[in-house]
Amino acid sequence: RCSNNYAIARRAQEESVGERIPQPPFNATSPGAPDNRSSRDTFDMDGEDPKKHPLPSKAGLLSRARLLGPVTKEYGDWPLLAMSLVTGMVDGACFTNYGMFVGMQTGNTVILGLSTAGLPGNPYAWLTTLVSIVTFLVGAFLTFRASKLITPDGPNRNRLWEASLFMIQALFLILAAALATPDGLIPQNPGGTSRDTPNPPEVIENIKIVSLIPPLAFQSGIQIATSRLLGFNELPINVITSTYCDLMGDFKLLATNNVKRNRRALSVVLLLIGAIASGWLMRSEGGLESILWISAGIKFLTAVAVFCFTPAIKDEIPK
Repeated sequence: RCSNNYAIARRAQEESVGERIPQPPFNATSPGAPDNRSSRDTFDMDGEDPKKHPLPSKAGLLSRARLLGPVTKEYGDWPLLAMSLVTGMVDGACFTNYGMFVGMQTGNTVILGLSTAGLPGNPYAWLTTLVSIVTFLVGAFLTFRASKLITPDGPNRNRLWEASLFMIQALFLILAAALATPDGLIPQNPGGTSRDTPNPPEVIENIKIVSLIPPLAFQSGIQIATSRLLGFNELPINVITSTYCDLMGDFKLLATNNVKRNRRALSVVLLLIGAIASGWLMRSEGGLESILWISAGIKFLTAVAVFCFTPAIKDEIPK
Protein backbone atom coordinates (compact mmCIF):
# COMPACT_ATOMS: atom_id res chain seq x y z
CA ARG A 1 0.00 0.00 0.00
CA CYS A 2 2.89 2.33 0.78
CA SER A 3 4.46 1.66 -2.63
CA ASN A 4 1.17 2.43 -4.37
CA ASN A 5 0.80 5.70 -2.51
CA TYR A 6 4.36 6.61 -3.43
CA ALA A 7 3.75 5.93 -7.15
CA ILE A 8 0.59 8.04 -7.16
CA ALA A 9 2.36 10.93 -5.48
CA ARG A 10 5.27 10.66 -7.90
CA ARG A 11 2.95 10.80 -10.93
CA ALA A 12 1.11 13.84 -9.57
CA GLN A 13 4.42 15.64 -9.02
CA GLU A 14 5.55 14.99 -12.61
CA GLU A 15 2.26 16.28 -14.00
CA SER A 16 2.46 19.48 -11.96
CA VAL A 17 6.02 20.10 -13.18
CA GLY A 18 4.94 19.51 -16.78
CA GLU A 19 2.22 22.10 -16.45
CA ARG A 20 4.72 24.75 -15.25
CA ILE A 21 7.22 24.12 -18.10
CA PRO A 22 5.95 25.63 -21.38
CA GLN A 23 5.83 23.12 -24.21
CA PRO A 24 6.69 24.12 -27.78
CA PRO A 25 3.79 24.01 -30.23
CA PHE A 26 3.44 20.88 -32.38
CA ASN A 27 4.51 22.63 -35.55
CA ALA A 28 7.40 24.55 -33.96
CA THR A 29 10.82 23.77 -35.30
CA SER A 30 14.07 23.61 -33.42
CA PRO A 31 16.70 26.24 -34.22
CA GLY A 32 18.63 25.21 -37.30
CA ALA A 33 16.26 22.34 -38.14
CA PRO A 34 14.73 22.22 -41.63
CA ASP A 35 11.10 23.29 -41.90
CA ASN A 36 9.11 20.25 -43.05
CA ARG A 37 5.71 21.82 -42.57
CA SER A 38 5.21 22.31 -46.32
CA SER A 39 6.11 18.68 -46.94
CA ARG A 40 3.72 17.56 -44.20
CA ASP A 41 0.94 19.58 -45.80
CA THR A 42 1.68 18.16 -49.26
CA PHE A 43 2.47 14.49 -48.61
CA ASP A 44 0.78 11.95 -46.43
CA MET A 45 3.84 10.39 -44.83
CA ASP A 46 1.85 7.42 -43.52
CA GLY A 47 0.15 6.68 -46.85
CA GLU A 48 -3.27 6.53 -45.26
CA ASP A 49 -4.96 9.52 -46.92
CA PRO A 50 -6.69 8.36 -50.15
CA LYS A 51 -6.93 11.95 -51.37
CA LYS A 52 -3.15 12.28 -51.31
CA HIS A 53 -2.53 8.75 -52.62
CA PRO A 54 -5.18 8.21 -55.31
CA LEU A 55 -5.31 4.97 -57.27
CA PRO A 56 -4.17 5.30 -60.89
CA SER A 57 -7.10 6.08 -63.14
CA LYS A 58 -5.88 3.60 -65.75
CA ALA A 59 -3.96 0.36 -65.21
CA GLY A 60 -0.66 0.04 -67.03
CA LEU A 61 -0.35 -2.18 -70.09
CA LEU A 62 1.53 -4.87 -68.16
CA SER A 63 0.04 -4.29 -64.72
CA ARG A 64 -1.43 -7.22 -62.84
CA ALA A 65 -4.86 -5.59 -62.89
CA ARG A 66 -4.79 -5.45 -66.68
CA LEU A 67 -3.11 -8.80 -67.34
CA LEU A 68 -5.35 -10.88 -65.11
CA GLY A 69 -8.43 -8.70 -65.02
CA PRO A 70 -11.76 -9.48 -66.71
CA VAL A 71 -12.68 -8.10 -70.11
CA THR A 72 -16.01 -7.39 -71.70
CA LYS A 73 -17.68 -9.88 -74.04
CA GLU A 74 -19.12 -7.10 -76.17
CA TYR A 75 -16.53 -7.39 -78.94
CA GLY A 76 -15.68 -11.07 -78.52
CA ASP A 77 -17.26 -11.98 -81.86
CA TRP A 78 -14.79 -9.92 -83.89
CA PRO A 79 -11.75 -12.18 -83.37
CA LEU A 80 -13.94 -15.24 -83.99
CA LEU A 81 -15.06 -13.83 -87.33
CA ALA A 82 -11.39 -13.45 -88.26
CA MET A 83 -11.01 -17.15 -87.46
CA SER A 84 -13.75 -17.94 -90.00
CA LEU A 85 -11.61 -16.31 -92.68
CA VAL A 86 -8.60 -18.39 -91.63
CA THR A 87 -10.65 -21.60 -91.69
CA GLY A 88 -11.58 -20.99 -95.31
CA MET A 89 -7.96 -20.38 -96.23
CA VAL A 90 -6.38 -23.30 -94.37
CA ASP A 91 -9.02 -25.92 -95.16
CA GLY A 92 -9.06 -24.81 -98.79
CA ALA A 93 -5.31 -25.32 -99.00
CA CYS A 94 -5.40 -28.72 -97.27
CA PHE A 95 -8.18 -30.03 -99.49
CA THR A 96 -6.42 -28.80 -102.62
CA ASN A 97 -3.12 -30.42 -101.68
CA TYR A 98 -4.07 -33.50 -99.70
CA GLY A 99 -7.78 -34.13 -100.28
CA MET A 100 -8.74 -33.72 -96.60
CA PHE A 101 -9.53 -31.06 -94.00
CA VAL A 102 -8.09 -29.91 -90.70
CA GLY A 103 -11.08 -27.95 -89.44
CA MET A 104 -14.19 -29.39 -91.09
CA GLN A 105 -14.20 -32.80 -89.46
CA THR A 106 -17.53 -33.81 -91.02
CA GLY A 107 -15.78 -34.04 -94.37
CA ASN A 108 -12.92 -35.98 -92.83
CA THR A 109 -15.32 -38.49 -91.31
CA VAL A 110 -16.93 -39.11 -94.71
CA ILE A 111 -13.54 -39.45 -96.43
CA LEU A 112 -12.37 -41.83 -93.70
CA GLY A 113 -15.40 -44.01 -94.33
CA LEU A 114 -14.86 -43.98 -98.10
CA SER A 115 -11.20 -44.90 -97.66
CA THR A 116 -12.22 -48.34 -96.37
CA ALA A 117 -13.34 -49.10 -99.93
CA GLY A 118 -10.27 -47.53 -101.53
CA LEU A 119 -12.12 -44.30 -102.33
CA PRO A 120 -11.08 -41.69 -103.18
CA GLY A 121 -7.93 -42.56 -105.08
CA ASN A 122 -5.65 -41.52 -102.25
CA PRO A 123 -3.56 -44.26 -100.64
CA TYR A 124 -3.17 -42.33 -97.40
CA ALA A 125 -6.68 -40.89 -97.13
CA TRP A 126 -7.41 -43.06 -94.11
CA LEU A 127 -4.23 -41.96 -92.33
CA THR A 128 -4.47 -38.22 -93.06
CA THR A 129 -8.12 -38.01 -92.03
CA LEU A 130 -7.60 -40.12 -88.92
CA VAL A 131 -4.62 -38.06 -87.79
CA SER A 132 -6.60 -34.87 -88.40
CA ILE A 133 -9.60 -36.05 -86.40
CA VAL A 134 -7.52 -37.28 -83.46
CA THR A 135 -5.33 -34.18 -83.14
CA PHE A 136 -8.37 -31.96 -83.57
CA LEU A 137 -10.08 -33.74 -80.68
CA VAL A 138 -6.95 -33.49 -78.52
CA GLY A 139 -6.70 -29.75 -79.17
CA ALA A 140 -10.33 -29.16 -78.23
CA PHE A 141 -10.10 -31.44 -75.18
CA LEU A 142 -7.00 -29.75 -73.75
CA THR A 143 -8.43 -26.28 -74.38
CA PHE A 144 -11.60 -27.00 -72.45
CA ARG A 145 -9.72 -28.62 -69.56
CA ALA A 146 -7.04 -25.92 -69.33
CA SER A 147 -9.65 -23.16 -69.38
CA LYS A 148 -11.59 -24.90 -66.63
CA LEU A 149 -8.47 -24.85 -64.44
CA ILE A 150 -7.32 -21.33 -65.28
CA THR A 151 -10.62 -19.47 -65.63
CA PRO A 152 -13.60 -21.57 -64.51
CA ASP A 153 -16.00 -18.74 -65.38
CA GLY A 154 -14.74 -18.34 -68.95
CA PRO A 155 -11.70 -16.87 -70.74
CA ASN A 156 -13.16 -13.38 -70.63
CA ARG A 157 -12.44 -13.36 -66.88
CA ASN A 158 -8.70 -13.25 -67.63
CA ARG A 159 -7.35 -11.02 -70.39
CA LEU A 160 -4.02 -12.85 -70.63
CA TRP A 161 -5.62 -16.27 -71.03
CA GLU A 162 -8.13 -15.11 -73.64
CA ALA A 163 -5.36 -13.57 -75.74
CA SER A 164 -3.21 -16.67 -75.19
CA LEU A 165 -5.87 -18.89 -76.76
CA PHE A 166 -5.47 -17.02 -80.04
CA MET A 167 -1.70 -16.73 -79.73
CA ILE A 168 -1.31 -20.49 -79.27
CA GLN A 169 -3.24 -21.03 -82.49
CA ALA A 170 -0.94 -18.58 -84.24
CA LEU A 171 2.16 -20.40 -82.97
CA PHE A 172 0.97 -23.74 -84.33
CA LEU A 173 0.25 -22.13 -87.69
CA ILE A 174 3.73 -20.61 -87.68
CA LEU A 175 5.13 -24.10 -87.03
CA ALA A 176 3.16 -25.51 -89.96
CA ALA A 177 4.23 -22.65 -92.23
CA ALA A 178 7.87 -23.18 -91.25
CA LEU A 179 7.57 -26.88 -92.16
CA ALA A 180 5.99 -26.08 -95.51
CA THR A 181 8.54 -23.44 -96.52
CA PRO A 182 11.76 -25.43 -97.21
CA ASP A 183 11.82 -27.03 -100.66
CA GLY A 184 11.25 -30.76 -100.61
CA LEU A 185 10.55 -31.09 -96.89
CA ILE A 186 6.75 -31.43 -97.15
CA PRO A 187 5.24 -32.57 -100.47
CA GLN A 188 2.84 -29.97 -101.88
CA ASN A 189 1.34 -28.88 -105.15
CA PRO A 190 3.52 -26.37 -107.00
CA GLY A 191 2.49 -22.73 -107.22
CA GLY A 192 2.30 -20.61 -110.33
CA THR A 193 -0.09 -22.94 -112.17
CA SER A 194 -3.12 -22.33 -114.39
CA ARG A 195 -6.66 -23.70 -114.19
CA ASP A 196 -5.81 -26.51 -116.59
CA THR A 197 -2.72 -27.72 -114.70
CA PRO A 198 -3.45 -31.05 -112.97
CA ASN A 199 -2.18 -31.69 -109.48
CA PRO A 200 0.83 -34.02 -109.43
CA PRO A 201 -0.23 -37.44 -108.09
CA GLU A 202 3.06 -37.98 -106.27
CA VAL A 203 2.04 -35.42 -103.63
CA ILE A 204 -0.83 -37.36 -102.05
CA GLU A 205 1.07 -40.62 -102.59
CA ASN A 206 3.89 -39.46 -100.29
CA ILE A 207 3.39 -40.39 -96.65
CA LYS A 208 5.37 -37.32 -95.53
CA ILE A 209 2.26 -35.20 -96.07
CA VAL A 210 0.99 -36.53 -92.73
CA SER A 211 3.64 -34.54 -90.83
CA LEU A 212 1.98 -31.22 -91.70
CA ILE A 213 -1.47 -32.20 -90.44
CA PRO A 214 -1.08 -32.37 -86.60
CA PRO A 215 -0.24 -28.69 -85.94
CA LEU A 216 -2.98 -27.53 -88.31
CA ALA A 217 -5.69 -29.80 -86.89
CA PHE A 218 -4.59 -29.14 -83.30
CA GLN A 219 -4.99 -25.38 -83.66
CA SER A 220 -8.38 -25.92 -85.32
CA GLY A 221 -9.49 -27.82 -82.23
CA ILE A 222 -8.35 -24.93 -80.04
CA GLN A 223 -10.17 -22.55 -82.36
CA ILE A 224 -13.63 -24.09 -82.13
CA ALA A 225 -13.26 -24.70 -78.38
CA THR A 226 -12.45 -21.02 -77.96
CA SER A 227 -15.65 -20.00 -79.74
CA ARG A 228 -17.64 -22.15 -77.34
CA LEU A 229 -15.79 -20.88 -74.26
CA LEU A 230 -16.41 -17.28 -75.25
CA GLY A 231 -20.14 -18.00 -75.42
CA PHE A 232 -20.74 -17.44 -79.13
CA ASN A 233 -22.44 -20.69 -80.06
CA GLU A 234 -23.82 -19.09 -83.22
CA LEU A 235 -20.23 -18.90 -84.52
CA PRO A 236 -18.97 -22.50 -84.79
CA ILE A 237 -16.20 -21.14 -87.06
CA ASN A 238 -15.02 -24.50 -88.40
CA VAL A 239 -18.30 -25.55 -90.04
CA ILE A 240 -21.23 -23.76 -91.62
CA THR A 241 -23.79 -26.56 -92.03
CA SER A 242 -25.32 -25.77 -88.64
CA THR A 243 -24.98 -22.07 -89.43
CA TYR A 244 -27.08 -22.49 -92.58
CA CYS A 245 -29.69 -24.37 -90.54
CA ASP A 246 -29.76 -21.73 -87.80
CA LEU A 247 -30.19 -18.97 -90.37
CA MET A 248 -33.22 -20.67 -91.88
CA GLY A 249 -34.64 -21.43 -88.43
CA ASP A 250 -34.36 -17.82 -87.28
CA PHE A 251 -37.88 -16.34 -87.18
CA LYS A 252 -36.32 -12.88 -87.13
CA LEU A 253 -34.29 -13.56 -90.26
CA LEU A 254 -35.48 -10.39 -92.00
CA ALA A 255 -35.49 -8.16 -88.94
CA THR A 256 -33.38 -5.03 -89.20
CA ASN A 257 -31.74 -5.53 -85.80
CA ASN A 258 -30.69 -9.17 -85.43
CA VAL A 259 -27.16 -9.50 -84.08
CA LYS A 260 -26.96 -13.31 -84.16
CA ARG A 261 -28.17 -13.43 -87.74
CA ASN A 262 -25.56 -10.87 -88.72
CA ARG A 263 -22.81 -12.91 -87.07
CA ARG A 264 -23.88 -16.13 -88.79
CA ALA A 265 -24.17 -14.53 -92.20
CA LEU A 266 -20.84 -12.74 -91.88
CA SER A 267 -19.16 -15.97 -90.76
CA VAL A 268 -20.37 -17.73 -93.92
CA VAL A 269 -19.21 -14.88 -96.14
CA LEU A 270 -15.77 -14.71 -94.52
CA LEU A 271 -15.25 -18.46 -94.80
CA LEU A 272 -16.15 -18.27 -98.49
CA ILE A 273 -13.77 -15.34 -99.00
CA GLY A 274 -11.03 -17.33 -97.28
CA ALA A 275 -11.59 -20.30 -99.60
CA ILE A 276 -11.54 -18.02 -102.67
CA ALA A 277 -8.32 -16.40 -101.50
CA SER A 278 -6.82 -19.83 -100.82
CA GLY A 279 -7.58 -21.01 -104.34
CA TRP A 280 -5.96 -18.04 -106.01
CA LEU A 281 -2.96 -18.14 -103.69
CA MET A 282 -2.46 -21.79 -104.62
CA ARG A 283 -2.38 -20.73 -108.26
CA SER A 284 0.14 -18.01 -107.46
CA GLU A 285 3.87 -18.42 -106.98
CA GLY A 286 3.39 -18.36 -103.21
CA GLY A 287 1.46 -21.64 -103.08
CA LEU A 288 0.75 -23.44 -99.82
CA GLU A 289 3.38 -21.72 -97.73
CA SER A 290 1.98 -18.26 -98.50
CA ILE A 291 -1.47 -19.35 -97.31
CA LEU A 292 -0.08 -20.68 -94.04
CA TRP A 293 2.06 -17.62 -93.35
CA ILE A 294 -0.83 -15.24 -94.04
CA SER A 295 -3.14 -17.29 -91.83
CA ALA A 296 -0.55 -17.29 -89.04
CA GLY A 297 -0.20 -13.53 -89.38
CA ILE A 298 -3.96 -13.02 -89.10
CA LYS A 299 -4.12 -15.08 -85.92
CA PHE A 300 -1.07 -13.38 -84.45
CA LEU A 301 -2.54 -9.92 -85.05
CA THR A 302 -5.86 -11.11 -83.65
CA ALA A 303 -4.17 -12.23 -80.43
CA VAL A 304 -2.39 -8.89 -80.08
CA ALA A 305 -5.62 -7.00 -80.72
CA VAL A 306 -7.50 -9.06 -78.13
CA PHE A 307 -4.82 -8.33 -75.53
CA CYS A 308 -4.38 -4.63 -76.26
CA PHE A 309 -7.81 -3.39 -77.25
CA THR A 310 -10.47 -5.50 -75.53
CA PRO A 311 -12.15 -3.18 -72.99
CA ALA A 312 -11.73 -4.12 -69.34
CA ILE A 313 -14.50 -4.47 -66.79
CA LYS A 314 -13.35 -1.71 -64.44
CA ASP A 315 -15.57 -2.68 -61.52
CA GLU A 316 -13.85 -6.05 -61.13
CA ILE A 317 -10.11 -5.56 -60.64
CA PRO A 318 -8.16 -8.43 -59.03
CA LYS A 319 -6.64 -7.59 -55.64
